[in-house]
Amino acid sequence: MKRTMDKKEIQELLYRYRYGECSQDEVDRIKLWYDSLNEDVSAELDEQDKQLLENRLLLRIRENITETESIHAAIERRIWWKSPLWYAGIAAMLIISVTYFLFFDKGTRYSLLENEQVFINTPADKLIIKENKTDQAISLVLDDKSVVTLSPGSRIVYPAKFNSSVRDVQLTGDAFFEIARNPQVPFYVYSGRLITRVLGTSFRIKTNTQNKALEVEVVTGKVSVFENKRAFNKMDSAAIDHGVVLTPNQRAIYFSESRHLTTGLVATPVKLQVKQAQPVQVFNNISLLEIAAALQAEYGIEIVFANEGMEKCTFTGDLSDMPLYEKMDLICKSNLAEYEVKGTRILINGHGCD
Repeated sequence: MKRTMDKKEIQELLYRYRYGECSQDEVDRIKLWYDSLNEDVSAELDEQDKQLLENRLLLRIRENITETESIHAAIERRIWWKSPLWYAGIAAMLIISVTYFLFFDKGTRYSLLENEQVFINTPADKLIIKENKTDQAISLVLDDKSVVTLSPGSRIVYPAKFNSSVRDVQLTGDAFFEIARNPQVPFYVYSGRLITRVLGTSFRIKTNTQNKALEVEVVTGKVSVFENKRAFNKMDSAAIDHGVVLTPNQRAIYFSESRHLTTGLVATPVKLQVKQAQPVQVFNNISLLEIAAALQAEYGIEIVFANEGMEKCTFTGDLSDMPLYEKMDLICKSNLAEYEVKGTRILINGHGCD
């Protein structure tokens, strides 16, 4: 009676075969498993699915994942070293087997791009796929020397070499980008139904795990954010054309289901990275109008007053080594006022001073 191998045992055998550690009996078991797998897959797939599998095979086999590349290299070595057709069959078996696990096992993390349209204008065999399967962020250096810090569980698809007219990547999950400046060749990040366009800047893209909203936060430079028309089918209404432009410490939040795009400030604003003298942080009876101007220059965030009377109020104190919002709390409390974030600005409201 033929014994059925479970998934773990199959993966272990394939791993050992890759390094030439299988006995002849184990090789025979792999061949028998492949024969049964081939029958099952053929029975389950219609012609359209078979064509789709064929189209995806080259892209996925070329993914820059060590295991896949090692299997492919091991296969090629065995084909060149030994001529019998059976080894060529084993080579094909392993390629198809790897593809089976990658695309048809819904429980694995390697089912990459199976239901995702690729928007990058680069041939599939020139694309690299990186998925962060660790519990720490990893850094990737792209062809143009831009650096991407990929968060755990996130994935990025990018060309091995950018073309001369555009730099584009596709992100699923969270990442921080530090883009090498090149005004002649814009950089595009496709994430869900959103496109982020930059020339040279640093920014963060992330997905809110609770409401699935996409968030773009700018640290330096300027980016434009707008809907990706190609991500919608013909039944959808026209995509948003205007989009938004973000500057440092600003963010855009996009809700895919409602197609609502809003702007605001980041949760923790950071100082602008500009070469200038250290701004004054200790104030002695200085008007709030002057302090607001100093903070605006430091963070790039507009600070406005609800009435002119607030501009005449003063503040005395040390704001050194404080986050922006803590500075605002201290300034406002000393003048019986309060502040709130209104879009991409900070509004100070209170009775004012004579």
